[in-house]
Amino acid sequence: MKSSRRHESLIPLSREHHYGLMLCLRIHRGLPLRKHDETWARTKAAQAARFFATDLTAHFKAEEEALFPAMRDFSGASGLLSELLTEHRKLEALAERLRGTEAAKLVDALGEFADLLEAHIRKEERELFPLYERQMNPEGAAEVGREVKHIIGNAMQPRNPDLLK
Repeated sequence: MKSSRRHESLIPLSREHHYGLMLCLRIHRGLPLRKHDETWARTKAAQAARFFATDLTAHFKAEEEALFPAMRDFSGASGLLSELLTEHRKLEALAERLRGTEAAKLVDALGEFADLLEAHIRKEERELFPLYERQMNPEGAAEVGREVKHIIGNAMQPRNPDLLK
């Protein structure tokens, strides 16, 4: 039976994925109940935009500068890496929309942001990370682990836990 534990070099990224999923859950639970509550929409949009700035920007940097380049020659990785990079850029654009002023547009952007972020995280956890774990050699994994920790640290907690409330 295969262990579900992530390779040590990926653990900080998986921890940050958990924080991202917490944010998505808060948004997904709140939208059906509070989408007409302008104060809630503005507050949640501001929280999501700040989470993007404080946590996801560094997370994407770790993936794009450490993980993705180490995987570029892996069998089956090219298309997946391209999709993930495209999703990073879409999430950046959505985070920018979350800084908007029109409440109705904020609600739409929140929903799109949470949907895409959740799908993106699940794709990395279910497709990218298993591919890495199957094909990465120990020396390469050690280097990826060092680079990831240099960029995001151990990710033992979100950079600003209040943003996940």
